Amino acid sequence: MLVQATRTLSTLTMRALFYGALFIIVVVVHLGLTGALRAQGWGPSASLLASGAVVLGLVLLMVNFADWARERRAAHREVQRMKQGLPGGPCCVVWKNAEPAQRDEDDPNAMPWEIAGPLHARYPKLARRLGVEGVAVAEFEVSANGVAKNIHCVYAWPSDVFYEAAREALTVAKFQPKPDTHVRFGSSYRIPFVFRIAGAAKVQESGRRARKLRPTLHAAQQAVEKIRRTG
Repeated sequence: MLVQATRTLSTLTMRALFYGALFIIVVVVHLGLTGALRAQGWGPSASLLASGAVVLGLVLLMVNFADWARERRAAHREVQRMKQGLPGGPCCVVWKNAEPAQRDEDDPNAMPWEIAGPLHARYPKLARRLGVEGVAVAEFEVSANGVAKNIHCVYAWPSDVFYEAAREALTVAKFQPKPDTHVRFGSSYRIPFVFRIAGAAKVQESGRRARKLRPTLHAAQQAVEKIRRTG
């Protein structure tokens, strides 16, 4: 609902700006052309009629051009959506209530590295515009200088564009050894990335209209919980 409302508001804003600019252009052209024709000796009625005809043609031309540009943009967006394997409409990640897994610091499988600074993954632009949420699980190794290497996809839903965003984030990330932790080079680690749009995956759990948004990502949730437990 929030995604649709935001998209509608953006569309209405763009239309208001377009028609506002069109109105200003029509007024300026009409006044300028009428004055120029009357300066050439045209009568008031003839100059108004000729100016009105020119302005009408200009309005039709600009409106048709705007429709053509919008159709071209929509067609290009549809081609990109199909190439990226994204669904055609909003798609939400809905999580079941689950207690976070507690990691034992003495667990030999625990990741001995910590991220030096925030790890931010870029939200795929087209997926955000379509209201599509997703998840990706990336597996990687850490080199001696604290840079991720040998990155590959373990799981991505509903499109690989979410893994590409996760891979880009890991490529620029810096890792440093945890204090008092033995670092084993050559070991692989997994990190889940969950892409959410604020307010887009709200679940109503009580009342007459109680329902869950579809599709529900049970498989991805289980994969992430397993990774958190096993490291």
